[in-house]
Amino acid sequence: MYKVFLVEDEIVVREGIRNSIPWAKTPYILTGEAPDGEMALSIIRDIKPDILITDIRMPFMDGLTLSRIVKKTLPWIKIIILSGHDEFEYAREAISIGVEEYLLKPVSSSDMLETLDKIAKRIDTEKEELLSIEYLRQQVQSHSDVLRERWLFDFVNREVPIEDAIEKARELKIDLIAHAYIVAIINVSPPQNTLPQLLPVKKIIKTIIEKYTNVILFGGEQKKYVLLIKSPPLSQESAGDPDGAPESGDVLKPADPHEYIEESVYSIAQAIKYEVERNTECKIAVGIGPLVERLREINKSYFRAEQIIKYQARFGLFQISDSTDLSIEKDLPDQTMLPDIDGDILWAQFRYASRKDIDSIIQEYTKLLGDVPRESEMLEYYIFGEILVAASKIIEELNGDIKEVIPFSLDQYEIKKIINSREVFYEKLRALFNAVIEFRDSRTRGRYQSVILKAKEYIDRHYADQDISLHTVASYVGISPNHLSTVFAQETGENFIEYLTRVRIEKAKQFLVTTAMKNADIAYETGFNDPHYFSFIFKKNTGLSPREYRLSRKA
Repeated sequence: MYKVFLVEDEIVVREGIRNSIPWAKTPYILTGEAPDGEMALSIIRDIKPDILITDIRMPFMDGLTLSRIVKKTLPWIKIIILSGHDEFEYAREAISIGVEEYLLKPVSSSDMLETLDKIAKRIDTEKEELLSIEYLRQQVQSHSDVLRERWLFDFVNREVPIEDAIEKARELKIDLIAHAYIVAIINVSPPQNTLPQLLPVKKIIKTIIEKYTNVILFGGEQKKYVLLIKSPPLSQESAGDPDGAPESGDVLKPADPHEYIEESVYSIAQAIKYEVERNTECKIAVGIGPLVERLREINKSYFRAEQIIKYQARFGLFQISDSTDLSIEKDLPDQTMLPDIDGDILWAQFRYASRKDIDSIIQEYTKLLGDVPRESEMLEYYIFGEILVAASKIIEELNGDIKEVIPFSLDQYEIKKIINSREVFYEKLRALFNAVIEFRDSRTRGRYQSVILKAKEYIDRHYADQDISLHTVASYVGISPNHLSTVFAQETGENFIEYLTRVRIEKAKQFLVTTAMKNADIAYETGFNDPHYFSFIFKKNTGLSPREYRLSRKA
């Protein structure tokens, strides 16, 4: 099925397209509609349709501006332009933007379906090309490419003297100089661990990254890709463009390099995850390290990103997570961990695990002890010591004191009592994990919860504002739109537009039941600037038209 989104300010034309085409009998789904480009933009970014149908002349934001932004931010979307003017300049600009079809009004349902079929074939052809044998026949890398990959991987894995790093990068034609850096790791999980499943992914990722001049892409192994994202020169930052090409219609223009680089990394991560999972059977997990401002600190960003990937791989998670995501509330699978004590994994467990995971974590480490307590005493000391070190590291990172957090003494006598009894050993480990997780949550869990709560409160207060969008809410809560979109969906289970629509529909229900207001007035009171569109969305969400809903409640 192909998702179609319609943008048209003329209600008659919009209703004509919506009602004249038997969508249920076609391979197309009309996923939404909007009366102008500005309102459509945030919805399109959430829905991510395959095909966009847009009028060329509309208030607030016209079809050409909308098309330009969509082609820049969501380049896979195919666009059909509708125009009542057979003007060469319009057609020429549409072609330069990359619009697939330019149709003159009025458009019959048969012409529209014929055009949709033509575009659907192009989409299918592109998918086939991505998976074709041409992409499976990879050329042997040149000697310089091999050296580049090896050096970059070595560079992010250890501290390299700055002077040596800059000189070697210059030899390899790598530009490392920037104001700030973030390392992101893309982990690819194919349904079957075979080469043919992985090669199309490489093509997709490279195609996306080619649009960004501030990103260095390399792979340490076939299933892991590393992105070194740099803040671009100040002239590009002020333009608000990830690839440095200013656009008059772009609504995001961050001047702060920190804000800019964060926006870039989330935009790239979302595009890669969407395109790979849309065009292949592979799943994508993304670990985003913290922003650093010095070359010598790039390995720290890489280290954190790798820890996040290790955690997601351990529990079968496929998310976009950064170094501040300290509470992943998921039903984790019951699986046996590796029979060794990995400091990175322990760190990740304290940093991400929830209370329901404690028993399974303790069981994993206590399996190393064997059946005879006296024979495992030294191992108990070792296990307990490693766990304490990891706990201490997390507590210190959160500006705490381990002696104040852990609910038992850490003197030698107390530890010996713990080691001498297997029952006490289990009890104290459980108390330790509980205490650290409670402390962690008290210091960190509220970060995203407070962001989500703040965003929801803003939506609840401003749902009637027709100009409310992902961008206005992101600006209010103080994070980038892409970051808010990702966090909102992962933390609440629904995307931004779904929540906003749900709030508006619930408010509309109240008006329908408690007042005698007309449907049109209720539409305007709940943030819809088109009564027909309000009725369409209301019925889509409730199964009843506003009139039917009001009558059913009165009955």
